[in-house]
Amino acid sequence: MKIGVQIKQQREGHQWSQQELADKLHISRQSISKWEQDTALPSFANVVALSDLFELSIDDLVRADDDLMNHLTSPSRFSSSEKVLWGSILLAAVSFVSLLILRVNFSVITPWLQSASEICLIWLLFTVDWRKINQAITRRSVILAIIVLTLYLIPSFNDLLQGFLAGVGQK
Repeated sequence: MKIGVQIKQQREGHQWSQQELADKLHISRQSISKWEQDTALPSFANVVALSDLFELSIDDLVRADDDLMNHLTSPSRFSSSEKVLWGSILLAAVSFVSLLILRVNFSVITPWLQSASEICLIWLLFTVDWRKINQAITRRSVILAIIVLTLYLIPSFNDLLQGFLAGVGQK
């Protein structure tokens, strides 16, 4: 039996709407709809969560769905964090070389790049699913993240204070 049919039968058996199931999994209702219509497959983490919610073994939930079994067992070439790391390094290198070729003055664009990176960092922080990250982060990772973010923010605070003082001094 396809996983979409299985999810729909189990959801209806528990008398849950798609939205109620989505809320329990911390995902969108559209994801549930796509699974039930077999237009998308749940991730392994969602299969485990569904198994727990429906009180079924993972085997009972997915064994009959060949597409899902292939999806879950095929290794991904890169993890998301590896994609971020290598993508950033590649984009930074290409951008750096392009700016060198264009003979851009780095002392002029550095403040613009820093401001753009700060805005993007804040935007990124709002797009992260913190519930999932909190399950994966170790105490050592938290300490390291605090140190890295602190080192990143100290120059920004200095720039903010210097700009404020320069603005007050002009009046």
